[in-house]
Amino acid sequence: MRQSSTVCLALCQYAPQVGDPEGNRRRGSSWINRAADAGADLVVLPELASSGYTFESEEEALLCADDTGGSTISEWARLCRERSLHVVCGFSERAGGIRYNAAALLGPQGVLGVYRKAHLFNDEKSYFAPGDTGFPVFSLPFGKVGILICYDIWFPEAARVLAVRGAELLCVPTNWVANFRKQAADDRGWTMGDYACVGLATQNQLFVAAADRIGEERGVQFVGCSCLVGPDGSMLEGPAPVAEEALLVSTIDLEWARRARRRTPRNDTLGDRRPDLYGELTSAEGAGRS
Repeated sequence: MRQSSTVCLALCQYAPQVGDPEGNRRRGSSWINRAADAGADLVVLPELASSGYTFESEEEALLCADDTGGSTISEWARLCRERSLHVVCGFSERAGGIRYNAAALLGPQGVLGVYRKAHLFNDEKSYFAPGDTGFPVFSLPFGKVGILICYDIWFPEAARVLAVRGAELLCVPTNWVANFRKQAADDRGWTMGDYACVGLATQNQLFVAAADRIGEERGVQFVGCSCLVGPDGSMLEGPAPVAEEALLVSTIDLEWARRARRRTPRNDTLGDRRPDLYGELTSAEGAGRS
């Protein structure tokens, strides 16, 4: 039985540096401590916060990779123990000779689990293997948490699996890029990632917490715009600025997610599904391609 469904959540938006694992460890530690000082119980760091993003060689990618017992994850887990909090952190995971774009869930007890990115974007396919963890849901003292990474949120099936498994909060370490868009953010300061988060939240009636990075690496521009969205699709925090560091902190009650799924006295978001009509999604791989 959960202790409380209330959690103080912090999203950390900053710029990790490719090829600088020691510096990234220090940067992540500083942001975890800043979030803890602000009262956070759960902290979300960006995608590949331990390594940076735009590798230029296999050798560099290998240098920046680490396992869950390595120096970076061990340091951040130590902070979780000392500050009595949980952290979701993106990192380049080395496991059994294979590298994954991964996110670790850390708590006072240490490493509680790892999610490996299922859908690799562009040049990630040169340096990482597709994730093999599926879509796990983690039971924490305040509720059930799922994790997706960046490009994963463009696949609604992934978030739906997490919702069906009971997730009330979806944490999204991300590195949204501007290079494939006409403009990084629209006139209201939203990037497409923010709209995607709103869609997932309102479709599944769960919280979505996306921590993006900023800055530029080797010609790749990152867009910031970290956000926290409520189960009704409302923007609770953010979007953060495109090019500035930001710490978004909000206290949320995960009970809202469970209540929201009863949309009317006669409707239930998950109960109203028709799986008997959706078989084509999995039985016809590649269907609809021209």
